[in-house]
Amino acid sequence: MDTVLHDGLDWAETVSDLLEHLPDRKRRELIRVVKILSDEFEVALQGKTSARNQGGRILKLILFGSYARGDWVEDVKSGYRSDYDLLVVVNADRFTDLEFWYRAQEHFTRELVLSRQIQTPVSFIVHSIHDVNDQLAHGRPFFVDIARDGITLYQDDDHPLVEPKPLAPEAKKAEAQRNFDQWFDQGKAFLKIGLFCIQEGDLKRAAFILHQATEAFYHCALLTLKLYSPEPHRVCRRPQLVRSRVYDKQNDEQIFS
Repeated sequence: MDTVLHDGLDWAETVSDLLEHLPDRKRRELIRVVKILSDEFEVALQGKTSARNQGGRILKLILFGSYARGDWVEDVKSGYRSDYDLLVVVNADRFTDLEFWYRAQEHFTRELVLSRQIQTPVSFIVHSIHDVNDQLAHGRPFFVDIARDGITLYQDDDHPLVEPKPLAPEAKKAEAQRNFDQWFDQGKAFLKIGLFCIQEGDLKRAAFILHQATEAFYHCALLTLKLYSPEPHRVCRRPQLVRSRVYDKQNDEQIFS
Protein backbone atom coordinates (compact mmCIF):
# COMPACT_ATOMS: atom_id res chain seq x y z
CA MET A 1 0.00 0.00 0.00
CA ASP A 2 1.51 3.32 -1.03
CA THR A 3 -0.26 5.82 1.21
CA VAL A 4 2.64 6.14 3.65
CA LEU A 5 4.33 9.44 2.90
CA HIS A 6 6.70 9.98 5.77
CA ASP A 7 9.27 7.18 5.55
CA GLY A 8 12.83 8.37 5.37
CA LEU A 9 14.77 11.36 6.67
CA ASP A 10 14.87 13.05 3.26
CA TRP A 11 11.12 13.62 3.28
CA ALA A 12 11.17 15.29 6.71
CA GLU A 13 14.11 17.48 5.72
CA THR A 14 12.32 18.53 2.53
CA VAL A 15 9.18 19.52 4.46
CA SER A 16 11.29 21.37 7.00
CA ASP A 17 12.92 23.35 4.19
CA LEU A 18 9.50 24.25 2.76
CA LEU A 19 8.48 25.60 6.16
CA GLU A 20 11.58 27.65 6.90
CA HIS A 21 9.37 30.67 7.72
CA LEU A 22 7.98 28.76 10.73
CA PRO A 23 9.62 28.11 14.11
CA ASP A 24 11.22 24.69 14.61
CA ARG A 25 8.41 23.61 16.92
CA LYS A 26 5.81 24.32 14.23
CA ARG A 27 7.83 22.44 11.62
CA ARG A 28 8.04 19.38 13.86
CA GLU A 29 4.32 19.55 14.54
CA LEU A 30 3.45 19.71 10.86
CA ILE A 31 5.70 16.77 10.06
CA ARG A 32 3.82 14.83 12.75
CA VAL A 33 0.46 16.01 11.36
CA VAL A 34 1.33 14.62 7.93
CA LYS A 35 2.47 11.33 9.49
CA ILE A 36 -0.82 10.98 11.39
CA LEU A 37 -2.91 11.69 8.30
CA SER A 38 -0.98 9.11 6.30
CA ASP A 39 -0.94 6.43 9.01
CA GLU A 40 -4.58 6.73 9.98
CA PHE A 41 -5.76 6.74 6.36
CA GLU A 42 -3.77 3.57 5.76
CA VAL A 43 -5.35 1.92 8.83
CA ALA A 44 -8.82 2.98 7.65
CA LEU A 45 -8.17 1.42 4.24
CA GLN A 46 -6.98 -1.83 5.80
CA GLY A 47 -10.28 -2.07 7.65
CA LYS A 48 -12.29 -2.11 4.40
CA THR A 49 -12.97 -5.48 2.82
CA SER A 50 -14.76 -4.53 -0.40
CA ALA A 51 -12.66 -4.11 -3.54
CA ARG A 52 -14.31 -0.73 -4.14
CA ASN A 53 -12.74 0.65 -0.97
CA GLN A 54 -9.23 -0.52 -1.80
CA GLY A 55 -6.59 1.44 -3.65
CA GLY A 56 -7.06 4.75 -1.90
CA ARG A 57 -4.11 7.11 -2.21
CA ILE A 58 -3.18 10.51 -0.89
CA LEU A 59 -1.97 12.44 -3.91
CA LYS A 60 -1.27 15.81 -2.31
CA LEU A 61 -1.12 17.46 1.08
CA ILE A 62 -1.22 21.24 0.91
CA LEU A 63 -0.86 23.63 3.83
CA PHE A 64 -2.90 26.78 3.30
CA GLY A 65 -4.21 29.69 5.34
CA SER A 66 -2.33 31.63 7.99
CA TYR A 67 0.53 29.15 8.50
CA ALA A 68 1.24 29.09 4.77
CA ARG A 69 1.08 32.88 4.56
CA GLY A 70 3.05 33.44 7.75
CA ASP A 71 0.43 35.53 9.58
CA TRP A 72 -0.78 32.95 12.11
CA VAL A 73 -1.91 34.02 15.58
CA GLU A 74 -0.91 32.64 18.97
CA ASP A 75 -2.49 34.81 21.63
CA VAL A 76 -1.28 33.62 25.01
CA LYS A 77 -3.60 35.99 26.86
CA SER A 78 -6.83 34.77 25.24
CA GLY A 79 -5.67 31.23 24.46
CA TYR A 80 -6.51 31.62 20.78
CA ARG A 81 -4.34 29.77 18.27
CA SER A 82 -4.71 29.73 14.51
CA ASP A 83 -5.37 26.28 13.05
CA TYR A 84 -3.13 24.35 10.75
CA ASP A 85 -5.31 24.29 7.61
CA LEU A 86 -4.63 21.41 5.23
CA LEU A 87 -6.13 20.26 1.95
CA VAL A 88 -5.86 16.50 1.50
CA VAL A 89 -6.21 15.45 -2.15
CA VAL A 90 -7.09 11.82 -2.79
CA ASN A 91 -7.42 9.78 -5.96
CA ALA A 92 -11.21 9.21 -5.93
CA ASP A 93 -14.34 10.81 -4.49
CA ARG A 94 -15.23 7.78 -2.36
CA PHE A 95 -12.09 8.26 -0.28
CA THR A 96 -13.25 11.71 0.82
CA ASP A 97 -15.94 10.18 3.05
CA LEU A 98 -15.57 10.79 6.76
CA GLU A 99 -15.30 7.04 7.46
CA PHE A 100 -11.74 7.20 6.11
CA TRP A 101 -10.76 10.25 8.18
CA TYR A 102 -12.46 10.16 11.57
CA ARG A 103 -9.53 8.18 13.00
CA ALA A 104 -7.14 10.97 12.04
CA GLN A 105 -9.38 13.62 13.59
CA GLU A 106 -9.70 11.60 16.81
CA HIS A 107 -5.92 11.23 16.86
CA PHE A 108 -5.46 14.99 16.53
CA THR A 109 -7.97 15.55 19.33
CA ARG A 110 -6.08 13.18 21.65
CA GLU A 111 -2.76 14.83 20.93
CA LEU A 112 -4.15 18.35 21.33
CA VAL A 113 -6.24 17.80 24.44
CA LEU A 114 -4.55 14.90 26.24
CA SER A 115 -0.93 14.23 25.31
CA ARG A 116 -0.22 17.77 24.05
CA GLN A 117 2.26 16.37 21.51
CA ILE A 118 0.59 18.71 19.04
CA GLN A 119 -0.26 22.07 20.61
CA THR A 120 -1.82 23.67 17.54
CA PRO A 121 -5.38 22.83 16.39
CA VAL A 122 -5.58 20.94 13.09
CA SER A 123 -8.34 21.45 10.50
CA PHE A 124 -8.30 19.52 7.25
CA ILE A 125 -10.58 19.11 4.28
CA VAL A 126 -10.51 16.21 1.84
CA HIS A 127 -11.27 16.44 -1.89
CA SER A 128 -10.57 14.22 -4.87
CA ILE A 129 -8.07 15.31 -7.51
CA HIS A 130 -10.92 15.47 -10.04
CA ASP A 131 -12.93 17.80 -7.80
CA VAL A 132 -9.98 20.09 -7.05
CA ASN A 133 -9.07 20.39 -10.73
CA ASP A 134 -12.70 21.04 -11.61
CA GLN A 135 -12.85 23.80 -8.99
CA LEU A 136 -9.65 25.33 -10.38
CA ALA A 137 -10.91 25.12 -13.95
CA HIS A 138 -14.04 27.02 -12.89
CA GLY A 139 -12.02 29.65 -11.07
CA ARG A 140 -13.33 29.01 -7.56
CA PRO A 141 -11.43 31.58 -5.48
CA PHE A 142 -10.95 29.33 -2.45
CA PHE A 143 -9.10 26.69 -4.49
CA VAL A 144 -7.32 29.25 -6.66
CA ASP A 145 -5.91 30.84 -3.50
CA ILE A 146 -4.73 27.45 -2.22
CA ALA A 147 -3.08 26.60 -5.55
CA ARG A 148 -1.38 29.99 -5.63
CA ASP A 149 -0.39 30.50 -2.00
CA GLY A 150 -0.44 27.04 -0.42
CA ILE A 151 2.66 25.05 0.49
CA THR A 152 2.69 21.50 -0.88
CA LEU A 153 4.04 19.22 1.85
CA TYR A 154 3.64 16.11 -0.29
CA GLN A 155 2.64 15.46 -3.88
CA ASP A 156 2.43 12.72 -6.46
CA ASP A 157 4.01 14.22 -9.55
CA ASP A 158 1.84 12.05 -11.81
CA HIS A 159 -1.27 13.98 -10.76
CA PRO A 160 -0.63 17.70 -11.26
CA LEU A 161 -3.14 20.44 -10.57
CA VAL A 162 -4.54 22.22 -13.59
CA GLU A 163 -3.71 25.85 -14.26
CA PRO A 164 -6.25 27.95 -12.34
CA LYS A 165 -8.67 29.90 -14.48
CA PRO A 166 -9.57 33.24 -12.89
CA LEU A 167 -13.28 33.80 -12.39
CA ALA A 168 -14.55 36.99 -14.00
CA PRO A 169 -15.63 39.58 -11.41
CA GLU A 170 -19.17 39.68 -12.80
CA ALA A 171 -19.50 35.89 -12.58
CA LYS A 172 -18.03 35.90 -9.08
CA LYS A 173 -20.50 38.54 -7.93
CA ALA A 174 -23.46 36.74 -9.51
CA GLU A 175 -22.56 33.44 -7.89
CA ALA A 176 -22.02 35.10 -4.52
CA GLN A 177 -25.44 36.73 -4.80
CA ARG A 178 -27.10 33.40 -5.61
CA ASN A 179 -25.43 31.78 -2.63
CA PHE A 180 -26.47 34.60 -0.34
CA ASP A 181 -30.09 34.57 -1.50
CA GLN A 182 -30.40 30.80 -1.07
CA TRP A 183 -28.69 30.31 2.28
CA PHE A 184 -29.74 33.53 3.99
CA ASP A 185 -33.39 32.84 3.20
CA GLN A 186 -32.98 29.29 4.48
CA GLY A 187 -31.37 30.53 7.68
CA LYS A 188 -34.17 33.06 8.24
CA ALA A 189 -36.79 30.35 7.74
CA PHE A 190 -35.14 28.06 10.30
CA LEU A 191 -34.76 30.98 12.70
CA LYS A 192 -38.46 31.84 12.41
CA ILE A 193 -39.48 28.24 13.09
CA GLY A 194 -37.05 27.99 16.00
CA LEU A 195 -38.42 31.11 17.66
CA PHE A 196 -41.95 29.77 17.23
CA CYS A 197 -40.91 26.54 18.97
CA ILE A 198 -39.50 28.56 21.86
CA GLN A 199 -42.76 30.46 22.20
CA GLU A 200 -44.60 27.15 22.28
CA GLY A 201 -42.28 25.79 24.95
CA ASP A 202 -40.91 23.08 22.64
CA LEU A 203 -37.29 23.70 23.62
CA LYS A 204 -35.75 20.46 22.36
CA ARG A 205 -37.16 21.01 18.89
CA ALA A 206 -36.17 24.67 19.09
CA ALA A 207 -32.56 23.73 19.84
CA PHE A 208 -32.46 21.42 16.81
CA ILE A 209 -34.02 23.99 14.47
CA LEU A 210 -31.80 26.81 15.71
CA HIS A 211 -28.79 24.58 15.07
CA GLN A 212 -29.99 24.25 11.47
CA ALA A 213 -30.33 28.04 11.29
CA THR A 214 -26.77 28.48 12.54
CA GLU A 215 -25.42 26.05 9.94
CA ALA A 216 -27.36 27.81 7.17
CA PHE A 217 -25.97 31.23 8.14
CA TYR A 218 -22.48 29.74 8.45
CA HIS A 219 -22.68 28.28 4.94
CA CYS A 220 -24.13 31.57 3.73
CA ALA A 221 -21.12 33.51 4.99
CA LEU A 222 -18.57 31.08 3.55
CA LEU A 223 -20.28 30.64 0.19
CA THR A 224 -20.86 34.36 -0.24
CA LEU A 225 -17.35 35.43 0.71
CA LYS A 226 -15.33 32.45 -0.55
CA LEU A 227 -17.69 30.65 -2.96
CA TYR A 228 -16.82 27.53 -0.99
CA SER A 229 -18.08 25.74 2.08
CA PRO A 230 -17.12 22.15 2.91
CA GLU A 231 -19.88 19.59 3.06
CA PRO A 232 -20.57 18.52 6.66
CA HIS A 233 -19.23 14.96 6.13
CA ARG A 234 -16.10 16.24 4.39
CA VAL A 235 -14.89 18.68 7.00
CA CYS A 236 -12.89 17.72 10.06
CA ARG A 237 -13.08 20.45 12.66
CA ARG A 238 -10.85 20.91 15.65
CA PRO A 239 -12.36 20.19 19.08
CA GLN A 240 -13.98 23.08 20.89
CA LEU A 241 -11.94 23.28 24.06
CA VAL A 242 -13.69 24.48 27.18
CA ARG A 243 -11.83 27.63 28.03
CA SER A 244 -12.36 31.36 28.06
CA ARG A 245 -11.49 33.20 24.88
CA VAL A 246 -11.47 36.88 24.05
CA TYR A 247 -11.84 37.53 20.33
CA ASP A 248 -10.73 40.88 19.06
CA LYS A 249 -11.21 42.12 15.50
CA GLN A 250 -7.94 40.59 14.34
CA ASN A 251 -8.84 37.15 15.68
CA ASP A 252 -12.35 37.30 14.24
CA GLU A 253 -10.83 37.70 10.81
CA GLN A 254 -9.07 34.35 11.26
CA ILE A 255 -12.41 32.62 10.60
CA PHE A 256 -11.71 33.00 6.90
CA SER A 257 -7.97 32.37 7.04
